Amino acid sequence: MRISSIQNYYRTNYTNRTSRERDFVAKQNMQTNPQNLLRPINIPVFTGIQSTSLQLAKKIPLEDRLASVFQITKHGDLVIAGNDLKSAQKALKESVKAFEHAIKRFIFVEDDNIEGTVAFFRNFMDELEITNTNKFDILYNYDGEFLPVKPRETYYATPGDILKIKNTTIPIKGKPDTDLSFSRHIFSKSFDLTESVNSSIEKRNIKSIQALSQYTAGVKPKKLTFADVGGQDNVINELKKGILYPVKYPEAYENSIVNHGFIMYGPPGTGKTLIAQALANESKADFVKLNGLEMESKWVGQSEENWRNLFDQARENQPSIIFIDEFDAVAKKRGGSDVFGDKVVNQLLTLMSDVEKNGDAIYVIAATNKLDALDSAITRSGRFGKHIEVKAPDTVEGINKILDIHTKNKKLSPDVDKVMLSKRLLDKQTTGADIAFIVNNAHENAFERAGIYTKMENGTFEKSDIDNLKITNEDFAKAIKDFVHKNDAANRRPIGFNKR
Repeated sequence: MRISSIQNYYRTNYTNRTSRERDFVAKQNMQTNPQNLLRPINIPVFTGIQSTSLQLAKKIPLEDRLASVFQITKHGDLVIAGNDLKSAQKALKESVKAFEHAIKRFIFVEDDNIEGTVAFFRNFMDELEITNTNKFDILYNYDGEFLPVKPRETYYATPGDILKIKNTTIPIKGKPDTDLSFSRHIFSKSFDLTESVNSSIEKRNIKSIQALSQYTAGVKPKKLTFADVGGQDNVINELKKGILYPVKYPEAYENSIVNHGFIMYGPPGTGKTLIAQALANESKADFVKLNGLEMESKWVGQSEENWRNLFDQARENQPSIIFIDEFDAVAKKRGGSDVFGDKVVNQLLTLMSDVEKNGDAIYVIAATNKLDALDSAITRSGRFGKHIEVKAPDTVEGINKILDIHTKNKKLSPDVDKVMLSKRLLDKQTTGADIAFIVNNAHENAFERAGIYTKMENGTFEKSDIDNLKITNEDFAKAIKDFVHKNDAANRRPIGFNKR
């Protein structure tokens, strides 16, 4: 039988209120609300019942409330005990790498006395795991001895264990001392995300299954390296000396001042992001890629906190490389009307100074095509003092290297002269991204010429149809023509404006 949530009841073994106190509360209710005098004496008054019920429920020992919740948990449930939900959410975000399973349902148990947050997970073996989501050690008693559980660490818990979070002691129980099932909805809040999580798992599994084709075809996925970046040898050498070698051989730089901030500037499509990803793989460093605007928030102070959290995460995962694209969006010159933007710049300056002062193995690479728009304090030595220009390839050799990278897994017709093709691409002032676009377009042109799309439409396509497909000069010529036409259209002035 389902008990209505507004029904009131007391459990004497958990409630310290005496009968005299209850009579006093009832009398106060009558005085403050005379309408209650008109109520039949046997009908309870529900004014303020929710907050009162929660306060009464909090008198139940935390270990019993948790034990009651454990009785209904299943695989994928995460039980959180903490002071308030917002603080618990923050602790979970900072410890997210500790959870190796998908979380389908959150159950939050609020307690005013606990100093921190602790998470309990029910794994697929129906075993209870405890994860320390705090920035300090917690203790648990195993066979009479208290052992430390470090931040982000997880251990198995069984009834009889004792957990200690600073001054709060929580015995782990298999069941509460009394049946709390009727009041469980008062002292715990459940957030069920099973449907959306299952959908995400299904999508992730589909991608993983599709990725198997790389192995069934005999080709293993390959991480991006400097060998996959063409025409930027000078930039790569600068980053090797500035970041790669200090990360791999820190002992060689004990008496040196190491730059921690780098700005790569140049036109779009020149490979700035590609170079940063290759650097992270070469150095085996933790890599975080973001657009500057991703850290912005409409709430005052939240943007600064986002940046602090980012650097805290990088500090915990050293060596780390943070790549910030469109840096000019967040590090623009101060002194204008954007007061909140100025605060973000100040916060970023402070964080970079701390990295330099502490000697952290954190390297920040900022990318922009508007170097002049950056604040001068950002670009000075000690913050982002190392500036590296990433230019569009300006030699046939540079173009040819990029062309080799993008055509290495494609078959070219014998009549394709790659040197002559590189000269044509150089004449069109193409960037690395442009070359990738043209090669892909030429490949699609080959599909069109060979009637592949028609066969796909008719359902007659077979793998053998493309086994001997080769890209011809004609395919490349059409792709270059389309590229030039696209650029001309993008640069054309609207009707009604005079050309200057």
